[in-house]
Amino acid sequence: MVAGAGPGGLYAALEGLKRGLSVHVFDKKSIVGSPVKCGEYFPVRKEMENLLPSAGEYMDVFDVPKHAVDNVCKTLRVISPKGSEYEFDFEAFILDRTILEQGLAKEVEKLGGKIELRKVVDLFVKDGSLLVGPTAAESLAAKVVVAADGFPSKVAKSAGILTDQYMTANNVAINYEYLMTNLSVDQSVTEMYIGTELAPGGYAWIIPKGNESANVGIGIRTSYSKKNDGRAYLKFFLDECSLSKEKLQGGKPGPMIADVLPVDGPLAITYSGEVMAVGDAAGMVMPTNGGGIATAMITGRIAGQVAADHIQKGAPVSDYERRWKQVMGKEMRVSTKMRRLADRFMGNDFAFNLLLHALRTQGIKDVITCKAPKGLGHVIS
Repeated sequence: MVAGAGPGGLYAALEGLKRGLSVHVFDKKSIVGSPVKCGEYFPVRKEMENLLPSAGEYMDVFDVPKHAVDNVCKTLRVISPKGSEYEFDFEAFILDRTILEQGLAKEVEKLGGKIELRKVVDLFVKDGSLLVGPTAAESLAAKVVVAADGFPSKVAKSAGILTDQYMTANNVAINYEYLMTNLSVDQSVTEMYIGTELAPGGYAWIIPKGNESANVGIGIRTSYSKKNDGRAYLKFFLDECSLSKEKLQGGKPGPMIADVLPVDGPLAITYSGEVMAVGDAAGMVMPTNGGGIATAMITGRIAGQVAADHIQKGAPVSDYERRWKQVMGKEMRVSTKMRRLADRFMGNDFAFNLLLHALRTQGIKDVITCKAPKGLGHVIS
């Protein structure tokens, strides 16, 4: 049983089906993959081979179909609070997540899996059996459950995987984004802006999607914000920020989307009993860059493998945690520690500007790609 038809849940379903399992997927949306609540930034395979060097057998998840790619960005530009720019080569697909996820969903159904939409589900236990459904009375029995229902995950919380200790203002980012059209921004460069006036505790972004469009948004943490109105920060970024307003002038925003994102690395434990949490539901978001699509796909595949091994061979569900740590544990740990270190500077633009200046371009690239910059390895370890 899978709760959530995003990348993590669909990859878990596919892996289970390929190994002979019966799979039922629930999702709260009316349409798979829509609305999109994501920047859709997805590093190409060669970048991920460098970022996650131990992910060898899972690298094929980065071979996404061309028709699910809206644009390709060649470089990443980080803009400091004082306007200094640090740009480096980093190639990424800008996805159409709706097309990508609908394609995965068709594969699931082709293999005999069932996807049931408009279902907000939870986890229940009756007479020692796991049940998944909107209510206990409407639930279906499951041998293994994959929590892929985003963050905060109802299923992971009911399983005891997501606890209140993680749910702090410092560990959770709130994101606001528009898909904007009629923009004249450079379509080959993704930009990240840092500053307390526009994105306290996080960053703002311009992610070009081709055809004069871009995903434009901000991520903030309320532990750093002086006002409790995230929309106002986005409005400032669009209309008043001296670093961005001219680039965004004349752009036409679509409907605003908002969501929350875990930014303190994986949960303390990502499985319990016969339940495994994947993707955002497990905190599988790289804290120093906010990326979560790739980690969701990989953890979903691992969960599907472990589910099959558990049901068919009696292998322990704890294998899930061991396997994902082999693939990305080091990178997650480094990224989490780097974000916590950066927090010491995050509330002061002058101090953060000095930090970026000290790191220089290569050091900033290291941080964003989950590596310890030269000279900081001993601190991070």
